[in-house]
Amino acid sequence: MMDKETARPPIRIVIKYALLQLPGQVLFLLILLLVRRWLEVPSYLVWGLLGVWVAKDIVLFPFLWRFYDSHQHPDRFGMVGRTGVALTRLNPNGYAKVQGERWQAVVPDEQTPIEKGETVCVDGISGLELTVNSCTEDGEHEDTSPGTGEHGVVPS
Repeated sequence: MMDKETARPPIRIVIKYALLQLPGQVLFLLILLLVRRWLEVPSYLVWGLLGVWVAKDIVLFPFLWRFYDSHQHPDRFGMVGRTGVALTRLNPNGYAKVQGERWQAVVPDEQTPIEKGETVCVDGISGLELTVNSCTEDGEHEDTSPGTGEHGVVPS
């Protein structure tokens, strides 16, 4: 694991970046070869343009590599702790609108369903699915566990 302040990327990020740039470089080379064939462009120009394209990727790498490291910022988009609105009934799956975007949402199994229009708080994110719980308008969690009464108090 890498420290956030470390200036050198791990080798897996370098390899990932290079492999993701490869299809664009190959496509650019094929286009240059076709242009060379049709317009009789000198080969030194084709290889020079390809070199410039590769150099562009090398120059941009120090600025972009952090975006290829999924371990550096696990909650990169800051969804945990945000509030939203249930777009459908969440029993346990459905959709919620958080930060103006529609997300697939799930309520933990031990929680009661959340009705359409209720305010939800994001407790976690897994891929493209948010884990949400019911909360008040100001973002405080409500205890919606089955068997609890008002304000999360278990009736006696």
